[in-house]
Amino acid sequence: MLVTGGLQEENVKCFSHTMSSIHDLPCEMLRSVFENVNSQDVPMLRTVCSMFNSVIKSNYCFLPRVAYLVKIFSENGRIMIANMKSGDLNECTQNLFEFDFKHWREIGIVELEFENIRDCESETVDQAITLVLNEMIKTKQCQLRKLTFTNVELSNKAAAVTQGLLDAALKQCENVTVENSILPISFQPESLNSAKFDHFRWISSTGSSPLPSTQILKKLQNDMKAAVNKRSFLAEMDSVTVEAACDFLEEWLRLPIASFFNLSFHNCDDTWKTRFLMECERRGLTHNYMEFQSRTHTNAHVKVSFSQDARTCCIWPVLDVPARTTGQSVCYARYFRDF
Repeated sequence: MLVTGGLQEENVKCFSHTMSSIHDLPCEMLRSVFENVNSQDVPMLRTVCSMFNSVIKSNYCFLPRVAYLVKIFSENGRIMIANMKSGDLNECTQNLFEFDFKHWREIGIVELEFENIRDCESETVDQAITLVLNEMIKTKQCQLRKLTFTNVELSNKAAAVTQGLLDAALKQCENVTVENSILPISFQPESLNSAKFDHFRWISSTGSSPLPSTQILKKLQNDMKAAVNKRSFLAEMDSVTVEAACDFLEEWLRLPIASFFNLSFHNCDDTWKTRFLMECERRGLTHNYMEFQSRTHTNAHVKVSFSQDARTCCIWPVLDVPARTTGQSVCYARYFRDF
């Protein structure tokens, strides 16, 4: 035992003598250390010494990277790109095809926006979408949290690339927004089931196939049911079936965890409203002035509001006492809650 202990002590002394500083660590161990560093400190570490710079430069794709917002848009018939740090108002704008994408190795794209791309040649737009997707794959972008298409029109020639971009985003994004756009994409059941988004917005837009709004609402419903802690779910879509809306409402009313959500459905006319109320009655979903009380929380309710002018139906929870009870027309103490 004494001999063994002596050998161990000697080995420790030998190791301590050999590894006298962090600079003596192998590159693999340095990379493991840098993986736990704050993203803002990684660029500063490159200035410490040439060894640190070399390790970080060759492993940047695997290290925490500074969060950036990237915007792709058209200007005078050209496709432009704007890069900016998340939360920074200053942006660097230049022609997309002249942009040095090596910069993307050192940043983490958390938001990717395509805006106002309509006045360009379809071939140029297709090349731009292909370039962006390829560079995101090449630089191993894995921090994407939000994907947005606003006023974008893409031809069927870009279908494969656009579909690839959407499928990649569904694996990472918490927020997917498509507004006033024409995109050659479709939502596959397997992609939706494994998607991570909890904020979804699809307004005045079309795809290769109709939007599976019912399936998307069902996905949010299942995520809410499986959530251990409270989560927020926001969805806005052009239309949804009465049955799907009632399914979501019924699920929330019986859950032990009262998650917050905000649902907005467009194209809900008087016929939709009548069918919704009939379906609620058929299922035994009673309400007072369009407020549905939770079956597990005394002070939790769901408020349903219809706007006839905008033809929209909004549904959201209220986690307190009801604004009005049976026989009471207005609760003045809670007046501003509804209006």
